Amino acid sequence: MTATKSMSFMEAIKACYAKYFTFSGRARRSEFWWFYLFSSIVNWIVMGCIRHFHTAAAEAFKDNITLDNLSAKMAEAEALDSKYLTFYIIAMVVLLIVTTIPLLAAHARRLHDIGKSGHLLWLTLICGIGYLIPLFMVIKDGDPQPNQYGESPKFKEE
Repeated sequence: MTATKSMSFMEAIKACYAKYFTFSGRARRSEFWWFYLFSSIVNWIVMGCIRHFHTAAAEAFKDNITLDNLSAKMAEAEALDSKYLTFYIIAMVVLLIVTTIPLLAAHARRLHDIGKSGHLLWLTLICGIGYLIPLFMVIKDGDPQPNQYGESPKFKEE
């Protein structure tokens, strides 16, 4: 058995999006960790932009507050927060669709590669430490032999 070369950053992204809803099979460490990095970067950028726009809007809004227009400005602030909340919810749904679903699928495949069930991802519903258990499990190298989830994506027969 010989090991094949690791996936590159772009190969991993393409593979995870090609297997968007595929929770069966196996995934190499490089596939999972590169996509994990990609989805983290995308989430940071989107959340940073949302925070920046909200902060900029709030700063522009508070410049003209006087005692005479305080009640009008409070109503305006409520409308601004309502728009922000709506935009935030839409952004979170888009992020869920774009990055979280394929990341969960890759994580399940990665757990399969080490011979564990993808159902361990249900631990992510437990606040805090629940997500760390399956995350730390996928650090180790996958089984070189075929297992109940399929052939090894890393080791090929000569």
